[in-house]
Amino acid sequence: MYRVMPGTEWWFDNAVANGVRFDAIGLSYYGYGHGPLSDFQSTIDDAASRYGKPVFVAETAYPFRLDSKDSLTNQIDTSGELVNGYPATTAGQAAWLRDVLNIVEAVPNGRGLGVFYWEATWTAVTGNGWDPTDPSYGNGWVNQALFDYDNKATPAMSWFSHR
Repeated sequence: MYRVMPGTEWWFDNAVANGVRFDAIGLSYYGYGHGPLSDFQSTIDDAASRYGKPVFVAETAYPFRLDSKDSLTNQIDTSGELVNGYPATTAGQAAWLRDVLNIVEAVPNGRGLGVFYWEATWTAVTGNGWDPTDPSYGNGWVNQALFDYDNKATPAMSWFSHR
């Protein structure tokens, strides 16, 4: 038996109890912070069933490498932060995204809507950082973009054209 990730049920139970109306449920999912895919699957399936609403991933990302190409430390920059079975390679990133997409697609009763990727185009290009007024400033997500350090689409990008 897998566990439902803490917080989701509590938040939505309170929202419903307080009369909050909603049409869909968006959940963030980062395996290095939220736990294994099996727990995510239990959580998203439970949310769709419990509240009778369609669900989607509002944001997810995974690194294609650990090193940085700009002046900031990456959000994920050590192998200890990776999810088992998903190396920080372009193949690991593609496998991660494929598995997240498959979980959403398999939500019972066709209630899985899709996945938004954070932040697909936040590459290590001058001026593409947290501070757009400072062209030398970077961001900590460059190694999780869907474009590599040569600005070529990573294999994970192809999952968005095949769905």
